[in-house]
Amino acid sequence: LTCALVIPYSIGIFISDKVLPPIDFIPNDLINYIFDSVSINSSNTMGAYALDNKQLRQGDEESSFAGVTISLYRNGEPNPCGIDPLSGVDIYAAFHKVKKERKSSKKTKYHFDSILTEVIGHNPQPTPTPGGNGYDECGPERPPSNIVGKSNNGKQWGRGLDYSIYEGASPYISFCDMGEEHTVLMPDHDKLVPVVVSKSGGDGKQESLPCHYYTREGFRISSMKDLEKAVLAAKNQKAAEKEEEDGGGQQDCTVGSDGEEICPSTPTTDLKIFAVPAGRVFMFAPTYVGEVFNLHHMKDQYQRDVSLVVLSLVPRVFDVLNFFDPDESNTIVARALAEKSETHRMKRSSTGASGYNVNSQRTSDNGFDTNGATAIAVKRRCMSALGFDEYHESYTDGLQVLRYNKTTAYIPHLDWIDDPMGKETHDYITSKKGTNRFATILLYMSDLDDSDGGETVFTQGWPDQPEKDRISKNDALAALRESGEVDFLKRNSWQETMVANCRSRLSVRPHNARAVLFYSQHPNGEEDQASLHGGCPVLSEVNTKWAANLWAWNGPRVGYPGSPINPKFADEEKNKEKIKTSADGSQQVTFQNMGKNPAFKDVDIYFEDQFWADFTHGSPQVSVNTFDGHTWNIKQKSDKKVLLTWIIGKGERKYRYTL
Repeated sequence: LTCALVIPYSIGIFISDKVLPPIDFIPNDLINYIFDSVSINSSNTMGAYALDNKQLRQGDEESSFAGVTISLYRNGEPNPCGIDPLSGVDIYAAFHKVKKERKSSKKTKYHFDSILTEVIGHNPQPTPTPGGNGYDECGPERPPSNIVGKSNNGKQWGRGLDYSIYEGASPYISFCDMGEEHTVLMPDHDKLVPVVVSKSGGDGKQESLPCHYYTREGFRISSMKDLEKAVLAAKNQKAAEKEEEDGGGQQDCTVGSDGEEICPSTPTTDLKIFAVPAGRVFMFAPTYVGEVFNLHHMKDQYQRDVSLVVLSLVPRVFDVLNFFDPDESNTIVARALAEKSETHRMKRSSTGASGYNVNSQRTSDNGFDTNGATAIAVKRRCMSALGFDEYHESYTDGLQVLRYNKTTAYIPHLDWIDDPMGKETHDYITSKKGTNRFATILLYMSDLDDSDGGETVFTQGWPDQPEKDRISKNDALAALRESGEVDFLKRNSWQETMVANCRSRLSVRPHNARAVLFYSQHPNGEEDQASLHGGCPVLSEVNTKWAANLWAWNGPRVGYPGSPINPKFADEEKNKEKIKTSADGSQQVTFQNMGKNPAFKDVDIYFEDQFWADFTHGSPQVSVNTFDGHTWNIKQKSDKKVLLTWIIGKGERKYRYTL
């Protein structure tokens, strides 16, 4: 009864729009505990992973793996690696054997990853052969055959340990550990539990970083219980498919000519597991246009039946169904229109990695919503949909809100930030140790008719239609000029060319509450040049295109603790404290009460008049993503009197404010 009263009350406190703190202030463990408690006990949870306790208690764990094979996939790849699926019972037995040998009772996800990697890594597999297609073994990945852009001549994609010198180890070890120069240091890097591999001839041992594991739908498998849930969900799905094939009826046993009873056999269930190397992030692996991914873990956490539908394989583009609703759309637009601060308000869009730089070929307006309740909820939902089991504010930009009026557009571009001359202090080279934007989720917040323009076009992709029905850009342009649709655009202008691209290449039409996902990186961190995309000119006098986007990063972004430093500036940065400004103008600032001034013993910190955090003597430091002009107040707890005010960017430029 106590839990039944306390948990809902606690959730109400946390999500109240009157006291909502920033999501990076609430400890992740507390948030996850609350949501886990809700998803486990809620009678409304119907996701495939929300199995009832009776199902999980029936028999021992091992029996759940009977009749199950496990097919192993490398992150983002549509075909399994290795020749034969692994036996679920064998994997279960080997896992517990290794766990017993390690004499470890720890149950963190890091220990699970390490043990499962050791189990799979000691399963002998064939050595990669030159010219192989990369799918006959589970070693380092190979470049996709349909890669767009840079030549692959001389480029080695698999850069891990030399597994050939380790006795009994497979190429899989080299896939999981890409080597120090190519492993991004995530915030939890020091928590990883290495796999110990013996060298041939008994000449010492080598520690190797483990993979982490996901289902096809992006559910993070972080324990044997999670693996069992995934197995039982796969069995339930298989049973449902068989029942549908049988017309909903149960097939009875029959008697053969020899008098023997013949009963239908139970079909083998195959569970697809995707292995992600240390320091890399999960990516969906589409196999055909129209394929559906049901994200059952989103139902458990957000009570939404979210699913992905594949729109394109090259580039990788997905419709995200039931991701957000018109009310949330209207709230985001209204907040953007009401915003008055110079750093957040709607104004001419800019481009570039830092600062405010206007581009003549980006004519839309944009603003940022960094702390609205709806924006925060949508950002958290985005990261869950992408497969993150923990939310990190440092992995996201603010929610960028966009407005396109008639003729406004944005030329084809990559969301991946390029620094070809290496002038930035941040390391953007994600094929090595850098971080950058790896995925974009676009949110459309208005309806446009077929003739209104405003599509998002992927200029390296084609519509899902027979090749013979495709039209060239020149043919599309000729048809446009003949129809007179774009007579108001200057002939041979970049806007007119954009409309022709939008009529010939892969394009996504906006409608209110539609969401689309696409990737800007390949699974190993190489930039995906097939993701080149643009905003088509709006052709309507009446309908305005409203949209928003969230850029997700493959690790801490610019300005956050732990963000990677360009090696050229590494020594300089060690001895320099510096404000780092992101593309949206935000900067990472830290507040701390040093406990030395008795006047500030019992105080709180506020963003303007919104409570932010306890700021008493001995309280943890507060790190925030803030903007020039933002006002931070220190208030007395007892009477809410303002004792001190800090205005970001006013006076001496600082990244740290102390009492």
